[in-house]
Amino acid sequence: MPRIYDSANDPLDFCVRHFPSNEVAERRYANVRVTGQGPDGRGNCYARDAEHPDYGGDEYRCHTCKKHLTEEDN
Repeated sequence: MPRIYDSANDPLDFCVRHFPSNEVAERRYANVRVTGQGPDGRGNCYARDAEHPDYGGDEYRCHTCKKHLTEEDN
């Protein structure tokens, strides 16, 4: 936890507090009419709770609140 790939295969990182439920995540990020399809005609690339790099430092921010992600969010 907590990374989502939207239907266009764009990675979205979240802090623990803002990681959406499965229902909310599917509604917001799995709809190809809203977020598009994956590159090279791969279709819907949606994935919830996908692998992610270790959070910590200034590289990654929560998609919702924009706070820096820390080890607590891994």
